Amino acid sequence: MKKAFTMVELIFVIVIIGILASIAIPKLVATRDDAKVSVLAKAIQTVQSEISSYILSTGIVPQTTTDMKKVSNTVRELKDFVVVNNKVINIVDTDNLQICKVLTIDDSNVSRIKLVLSNGVGTSAICQGLQKLIQNNNTGITISGNTVKF
Repeated sequence: MKKAFTMVELIFVIVIIGILASIAIPKLVATRDDAKVSVLAKAIQTVQSEISSYILSTGIVPQTTTDMKKVSNTVRELKDFVVVNNKVINIVDTDNLQICKVLTIDDSNVSRIKLVLSNGVGTSAICQGLQKLIQNNNTGITISGNTVKF
């Protein structure tokens, strides 16, 4: 007598594996999205800090894309940060090509330069996660004080 699995047993095992996979895969994708949201949230804080420090220490507001990339390593190195024009940085969900957040340098009042963070138009899971995690500061973070001159 030969020992082997019957067709019914094999189908039963395949069905169980399929059910487990259908439960596990969405959870793994959500974990990946959560990790990306955390990285982007920390990077946004870092960019705000880098730009604020640069403006306070030099008294100069970065004006061009090249200036922004010189001021901030994060802007230069992360593909999720796209400088679209002078003084505006889009934080983009590169997987879905959607703008999640917009960071703008408002230097209309030279003595009260502001970094304004607002929502973009993106509706992806990453954009929604960023919108929940990081509140907008539509009034802006005011950068003021004496600049340090060397």
